[in-house]
Amino acid sequence: MPTTANSITVKALDLITAAMQEIGALAGGETPSSDDQAWVLQKLQRLIDRYNAREAMVYNVNFSLFTLQANHSPHTIGPGQDFDVNQRPVKIISAAVVLTQDPSNVDVPLNIRDEQWWADQRVKNLTSTYPTDLYYSPDWPNGQCLFWPIPTQANGMRLQMATILGQITDYAQTFSMPPAYWDAIVYPLAVSLCPSFERTASQDLLRLESKAIKAIQTNNIASPRGSSADAGMPGLDRRGDWNYYSGMPNQ
Repeated sequence: MPTTANSITVKALDLITAAMQEIGALAGGETPSSDDQAWVLQKLQRLIDRYNAREAMVYNVNFSLFTLQANHSPHTIGPGQDFDVNQRPVKIISAAVVLTQDPSNVDVPLNIRDEQWWADQRVKNLTSTYPTDLYYSPDWPNGQCLFWPIPTQANGMRLQMATILGQITDYAQTFSMPPAYWDAIVYPLAVSLCPSFERTASQDLLRLESKAIKAIQTNNIASPRGSSADAGMPGLDRRGDWNYYSGMPNQ
């Protein structure tokens, strides 16, 4: 029996209309004026942009396979770049060299490094058959993947990156989103419109906004892994601690 993907598809204008109706700036059956459409579309774009920068609002991570260029540094990542993706990632979660010269295509994990580690490297142009470390610089509009040592062999590169929401550029554009994101867009958008339309967000609307965002964060944030210290005292790993008031991990 065929199955249908559990996702929501809606036009941008429908999201705009729904948010305006939530605050009483638009009655049922009315259409926003062209000026209101332009302003609310901009607010919608800003909301999506904010969500894409927050780890708790990112709904998935994916593993994408690219090809390393021999003796090339840095490898750029973004639309039409060395690693061609729709938008440069906020961060790279993990990376592995795929030994395509080997019939088994073995993945060799890389160490993900920070800017201090990269600054401390005395010989940044050191070369080797394949790299052992990756420092990712999330420049804009394209990021830079600085592999160390610089690979001299064109193997594969598997990157684990967060999947972000697509940006909306037109009122008639169809916007596809996973379950629970419809409310998580409409209610916060409605709240953000209140000052512009001289409205005060009602307590009911604020509660709906809070519940909608919490539904997303509960799905997207994994529970922290518990561990024990050497002395047998309970501890937590590097994911952070747990807030029993909110029932969510602290970030």
